[in-house]
Amino acid sequence: MNKKRLTSLDEPRASWRGHHVATAVWLLVGMAGVNGAYAAGITIEPADGPVSFAGFTMDLDCDDLVVNGTLDINGATFQKVGNVIIGPGGSLTATGANIEMTHSWQNNGSFSGAGSSVTASNACANTSSSFSGNTTFHNFTATSSGLTLSFAGGTEQQVAGLLTLNNVTLQGQGATTFLSLLPGGTQNITTVGVANVNASRGQRLAPTQTNQIGQGYAPNWFSNASSLVSGIAPVPTSSTVGLGLMALLLSGTAFLKRRAQKRKGSGS
Repeated sequence: MNKKRLTSLDEPRASWRGHHVATAVWLLVGMAGVNGAYAAGITIEPADGPVSFAGFTMDLDCDDLVVNGTLDINGATFQKVGNVIIGPGGSLTATGANIEMTHSWQNNGSFSGAGSSVTASNACANTSSSFSGNTTFHNFTATSSGLTLSFAGGTEQQVAGLLTLNNVTLQGQGATTFLSLLPGGTQNITTVGVANVNASRGQRLAPTQTNQIGQGYAPNWFSNASSLVSGIAPVPTSSTVGLGLMALLLSGTAFLKRRAQKRKGSGS
């Protein structure tokens, strides 16, 4: 198993195997003043009890952060995390934290991230980042050019703070995939393609932009409010007043036609 170095800005140095972290976590927490730490994949189990990395800066070098127990990373910075996995019963508290994830975000437990920022990037030579489970992010960013964000069907990702998307593609796995910018949230979205990602539960997204995917199902996105499915636009409908006038016109036409037929019959 690979060993990765845990260092402070001065000394000491320690190498450790990161898998189940019952021992390594306490070593790390006990080292006062550690900054810029490198760690192998971290797994927090219920038996570890509550674990805190509050205030730490850690580079996981594309390994995973797995939370099956209780983990506090308030004010911490986690860089180059491969997969963020919050298992059933797992709890990740990340108030004011910064998390860079690459391969996937899997939330089957509890995530609390008031004032935090989560970034999806291609820092681990990945071309896509996937999302499953339901999560409310504070700030969410994806600006790695060419990156695809893939969202599992039947899930909703919410953003309460700033949603930043640039030069990325968003791909949903069904019409029940939602990305919602909550009331009070703000957005900075340019040059994105969207297919099968529904924004109708929140604010309109990218209202001054156009979809870079010509045939993408994108409710409540973009300036034209289009919801194209396989290149077929929704059938336009008239207003209530328009429908009423049309009905009157058809009724009048039918009346005149009957009247003309009666006159013709009387004349013969």
